Amino acid sequence: MMKTKIFIFFTSIFLIFSSNKLVPSESAGMIKYRQNVMKAAAGHMGAIVSILKNNLPIRDHILEHANSLNQISKMTISIFPKGTGLGRTKAKNSIWKNWSKFEKISQDFVDESTKLMELAKNGDIQAIAKQIRKTGKTCGSCHRNFRKRD
Repeated sequence: MMKTKIFIFFTSIFLIFSSNKLVPSESAGMIKYRQNVMKAAAGHMGAIVSILKNNLPIRDHILEHANSLNQISKMTISIFPKGTGLGRTKAKNSIWKNWSKFEKISQDFVDESTKLMELAKNGDIQAIAKQIRKTGKTCGSCHRNFRKRD
């Protein structure tokens, strides 16, 4: 009798977590991955700003950081799948409730980081400095609308 109850219990748990939605461990994994990707984006932005602000003799690195930032911008939509708004995340549920607005802001990030990458290829420091601000504003727009404050 006890073995039957245990079997039913574990079978029920298995069926609950084998549905097509993300199970808690998958959701937690996606959240952690997303946080790391966003930290990487911030790192590349910060690196470009440091090179510009401190007039570092490694301006050729700007292009590599801009390329990386552009690649990250193209990942943004895919790292916010439904079901990853709960848990240890600062992502607001408004992302999924206002998906079209989130897509628009994410596309702005792609567009501005693409411009930054193109300017970095040409090496015009003044234009890069202006564009890094524009690119950063897309991050701020997303955070204002879709990220919980500390």
